[in-house]
Amino acid sequence: MKLSKVLSGLASCILASASLAGCIIVDNDDHSHSGYGSLTVALTIDGRADPFECFDHDVDGLVVSVEDEAGFVTEASADCDELGLTIFDLPGGYYDVETWLVDFDGFQKSDVVRVESVDVYGGADTLVEVDFPWNWIDL
Repeated sequence: MKLSKVLSGLASCILASASLAGCIIVDNDDHSHSGYGSLTVALTIDGRADPFECFDHDVDGLVVSVEDEAGFVTEASADCDELGLTIFDLPGGYYDVETWLVDFDGFQKSDVVRVESVDVYGGADTLVEVDFPWNWIDL
């Protein structure tokens, strides 16, 4: 018997046994990111998505800071009554997102909410929901 037939038969047996055992062989699964995506932060105060909560707690704005593994990437802000914001054109990858509320003069008015390892993919929007309990806001 030729060596090529033996090796071919052996390879067939290995593949057949792997499929019977439920094994899946994945080549090059490095969870890579490509392209640019967006990140949307949706805001609730005390569990409510109501612009009146901003007025009730004397909050004027929302600030979002986005960092990658190397450090600071971008920071954005919006009026509190918009109840969120979207940051566009982020390179695909993992990000840590910090969010806080500010008063009319831009001074921090709340604790910081940090969400780590947010996964942004190219061509997609990633949603991060952030809630500020009433006792996290300085009155």
